[in-house]
Amino acid sequence: MRVYSATVALVASPLLIPFSSGFMPSQVASSRVNSHGQLQHHNSLQHSRLSQVLYSTSTEESETTSPTANKKKKKKLGLITFDLDDTLYPIAPVLDEANAAFSTAMSNFGYVDIQPSDIVETGKEIRSQVSPDDDGCDPLKPATVNHKEIRMAAIRKEMEKFILMTKLRQTAEDWATEVDSLTAPVRKSAEKWARATVHSSVVQAVYNAWEMERHHAAERHLFPEAISTIKQIQADNPNVIIGAVTDGSANPMLMVFSLMPLFDFTISWEDNLDKVQHMEQFQELSAVDESDKLSWIYRLAREKGKEMSLLKDEIEKNNSEDSDEEFECVWVHVGDDLAYDVGGAATNGAKTVLVELAPEYGQTARLRFEGKRPSWTTETEEQVENHQKMSQNALDKVDAKITHLSQLPEVIKDLLKGEDDE
Repeated sequence: MRVYSATVALVASPLLIPFSSGFMPSQVASSRVNSHGQLQHHNSLQHSRLSQVLYSTSTEESETTSPTANKKKKKKLGLITFDLDDTLYPIAPVLDEANAAFSTAMSNFGYVDIQPSDIVETGKEIRSQVSPDDDGCDPLKPATVNHKEIRMAAIRKEMEKFILMTKLRQTAEDWATEVDSLTAPVRKSAEKWARATVHSSVVQAVYNAWEMERHHAAERHLFPEAISTIKQIQADNPNVIIGAVTDGSANPMLMVFSLMPLFDFTISWEDNLDKVQHMEQFQELSAVDESDKLSWIYRLAREKGKEMSLLKDEIEKNNSEDSDEEFECVWVHVGDDLAYDVGGAATNGAKTVLVELAPEYGQTARLRFEGKRPSWTTETEEQVENHQKMSQNALDKVDAKITHLSQLPEVIKDLLKGEDDE
């Protein structure tokens, strides 16, 4: 594995993927780094007809009819996808500020004295109760374990707890007794009252406030060189498609003052369920123990990259000169999570960049690789242990590791040049 340190940080090791197959290799070309820190490439990629335009053709036709079928093709960066949390900004302060907004929103609706940490602790409690056998009828025990459903359930539960205690105190005062003296039937009736009183629109409003602040906080906490790094990649690689792949609630398209102009698309665990035939791959995310079960989201990213390339070419084809030069394209995924970013992306043929930044960046998600649970996560101890095992299994799928974001543009140049020299 090539490791870049000092003043640079995102290292990407490219996979050659012909545009003619839509970022999908018919024969994956893999590369690893030897003990001397040099990239080694093996498994030659089947040459298919490739130009600036994505088009459909057969390899057989390309090899028999194209005069340049055997001509060595230059390499270019066609698709680069980024994880967001702890890759482009530190997740811990972002969630702290979003949770503070949650507390404020709750107070605005009359639910006072609820602390920012309450939503985290309640989320942990709810997540520990989620079972694959749940029928989804209980709003406090969602069938899925995605971050949004857990957080929505936590908000509702905090509201119900507040209403329940208020009702019990009022009843005890009316009966001139102590709350602890109220009978079980009275408590059960109060619980039903609390559940019926909480309206889903209020739950949604509080969640919206949390999510809005999450994106504002992400913009405030972007790593200093994040934007300049992405802009440099765009300048160095004209027409490159840039996407985000995330397992959380983050969306660069909602970061209008920073990332939105730089990204072409977003694929999220939470927002793309309707495109997935086998939803259990997502529903059991916290229990997944094999990287190939995470592949669907990267398959969607690859397909979206193909779609965006077609659209971009359609827009620009009349403004560009025709060129006979042929290319083979590189797909790189960049992220901080060994289990999900490296393990998941590698199963779909992407070359992976592990973003293991220097201490001053304040990454905390990677604590899970050490078997520790970050303060902000709702994962159970069992889920953290499972995450650690997946991370261990993904170690040999790391193509490059970096310590500073500003490294990425030069690393891509170096990798493309290395491929051309093969």
